[in-house]
Amino acid sequence: MNETRIRAANLNDANATLDVTWGDGHASVFPLKYLRENCPCATCRTEREEARKNPFRMIPAGQRPQSLAVTNIEGVGQYGLKFVWNDGHSTGIYTLEHLRALCPCEACASQRTTDEKPYVHGIYIPGG
Repeated sequence: MNETRIRAANLNDANATLDVTWGDGHASVFPLKYLRENCPCATCRTEREEARKNPFRMIPAGQRPQSLAVTNIEGVGQYGLKFVWNDGHSTGIYTLEHLRALCPCEACASQRTTDEKPYVHGIYIPGG
């Protein structure tokens, strides 16, 4: 499955993106904010589920990341990546399948069903 193998990856500090070229040649440009909002760790998943149930719920200031800088990216076996964010958050393992499914490009986003589209604080953001 070349589509979930990474051929090249670049953390683009100037644009605050992770640029990935996949084994099948597809290019994904992930804004760091988008990756953080879609963190797969249990805590972040719970926060997103609670936000979907109540989109007017306020997130305490101490729980919001102040900035979205990545201090390190670690490979997890041959199946995923772990991001270490500048606020110390590092528990989410992005499997390569999950990362590819998150691809925000128009072609990939148009193939997702409504339930799979990206949400920000429980609210679907078109093109987000």
